[in-house]
Amino acid sequence: MTTGEGYAPGYTPLRAWWAVLVIVLFQIVSLIDRTVIAVLIPEMRADLGLNDFQLSLIQGMAFALFYGAMGLVIGGLVDRWSRRGIMFAGITLWSLAAAATGLARNYAQLFGARLLVGFGEGAISPAAQSLLSGIFPRHRLATPMSCFVAAGVAGIGLSFALGGFLLDHFTRSPLGGPLEGLAPWRQVLVVTGLPGVLIGLLAFSFREPARASVQGAGAGWGVFFAHLRRHARLIGGMMGGYLLAAMATQGTMIWAPTYARRVLDMGATEVGAMMGLAVTLGGIVGGLSMGLLVDRLFGRGIRDAALRLYFWMLLLAPPLVALGILAGSAQVMFLAILLLMLTVGASFGPALTAVQMVSPPEMRGRFGALAVLVSNLGGLALGPMLIGGLTDYVFADPDRIGWSITLSLVVLGAAAAALIAWARPAYSERMREM
Repeated sequence: MTTGEGYAPGYTPLRAWWAVLVIVLFQIVSLIDRTVIAVLIPEMRADLGLNDFQLSLIQGMAFALFYGAMGLVIGGLVDRWSRRGIMFAGITLWSLAAAATGLARNYAQLFGARLLVGFGEGAISPAAQSLLSGIFPRHRLATPMSCFVAAGVAGIGLSFALGGFLLDHFTRSPLGGPLEGLAPWRQVLVVTGLPGVLIGLLAFSFREPARASVQGAGAGWGVFFAHLRRHARLIGGMMGGYLLAAMATQGTMIWAPTYARRVLDMGATEVGAMMGLAVTLGGIVGGLSMGLLVDRLFGRGIRDAALRLYFWMLLLAPPLVALGILAGSAQVMFLAILLLMLTVGASFGPALTAVQMVSPPEMRGRFGALAVLVSNLGGLALGPMLIGGLTDYVFADPDRIGWSITLSLVVLGAAAAALIAWARPAYSERMREM
């Protein structure tokens, strides 16, 4: 039950938005630790003797295996235990593991460290979604949820800019002390990973909101899977659409820096600055705008506004982005990435909100984790693997990586739009039930 303007008991708008600010900071830190290696790929490739497919596993599958699988398990804990405590434990683990990635001496160690990063980061999204859904009323939920997603985008953008800057800086002026003798790319990973250990303490700076349902302890996994079967079209269509959309968009984001450096002959700092600006500007401006728009449309009675918006963005934007990447111009590529983030990337916050809208309160952690599982399985594992595989085994030419990116964008974007359209009638029916 909520009080006042619909916020959780004990929460004012100011306190609610402080919680959003802390959660946003955690999301930024998580995306920096997750994504910064995208700028370091050429150095890692040369140092450890890896190919593009192996690197796609490190960027994606190694992380997504534990992030997704353990995220669903953690989602069950989120529905029962302290969400603040779970977030604190997660950020501590992933920060230490991210720093350890820079100390890995072979492929197995690198893979193992990325597994642990994924394990720790599996806590952030289900806990954050459950907290925000418990703090904010439904007609105001899309905006804070979009802030959460936009923070991830800002983290990606910051990771590109920070990673490129630090790589060039440590190449010119390597760190001494405990990090003396480490390759510059390794120093970048250690320096960006460790601060999260202290930042995690902010989890205890806001109140744990009361559970939305006193039945939470009774909603076991059997009830959860029965709900999945009962709403197969709704959940299958939404999650399938999220999976394919993430494959298209995140695969593009992960491999775009390598394309820019390998094919367009750009430097690390230049690529980092370009990607950072495009991703951050598009994600924040687009994300907040989309959240406000969906909240306004929802208030006017358009209860499936989030899915409508996601459908049109998936249908229209990917072909235009693909053309921009194939143009062979750094400036046009910048505009293409900006467009991708202003449209498809910015619509994912409302898409997550749509999941929370139709989830039983006692299962919000698990359904939030399920949405994150499929989006990260697609975005961090299957999407990068597809592009790396196309480059190595279909086009058989590292310089054709731009064609791999654009092919995945066009085909997967259209398929994702079709699945979202298939789920919309079931979504509208479920909204009428709640």
